[in-house]
Amino acid sequence: MSVPYVISLYIPFTFGSCVAAEQIILLVLQKIILKSDFEMRALLQLPTAILFGVFCDVALSLYSSISFSEYYQRFFSLCLGICILAVGLSFQFIANISVAAPDGFMLALAHRFKSSYSRVKVSVDWLFVAVSVGISFMFFKELHGVREGTLISALSVGTAVGIARPWVHKYLTRWMAAYSSGEGELRETNEG
Repeated sequence: MSVPYVISLYIPFTFGSCVAAEQIILLVLQKIILKSDFEMRALLQLPTAILFGVFCDVALSLYSSISFSEYYQRFFSLCLGICILAVGLSFQFIANISVAAPDGFMLALAHRFKSSYSRVKVSVDWLFVAVSVGISFMFFKELHGVREGTLISALSVGTAVGIARPWVHKYLTRWMAAYSSGEGELRETNEG
């Protein structure tokens, strides 16, 4: 989300509006990349993009008073956020539910180029960071909106998903097996 953030620093639109616009563009790009493989259920990403943009603005408003003054606090919250995002994305992919447009775009690239989501995510995130830096220099003639946290996220989120996904899959498989066997026992008790 570094591209919409840098753009929102320059134009008179909110960060959430810029996020929604970016996600709609990425949805269109999915259609172009996948052509006939594009599934109509991906259109669910459109209302999700708009809601996500609204939630971004609401979250910024709610958390604007929270500020970490110490660098280690910022770094810890960044690492925690990366881990939470990786686990959440893993659940989302394993459940095979509609994903957000940026992840759908990366899944489309992974499908088209027969690569893994993790590899594509790291590459595309780095591309987005480069675009953000370029836009920043174009608008401000200096670097705005991109710092080391952006770089760490670009490198880490895709890698963290690659690490978390097998663990989440293993957990869900065990949980579903335990749930299924427990449900079967309950059915036998009720029938007897």
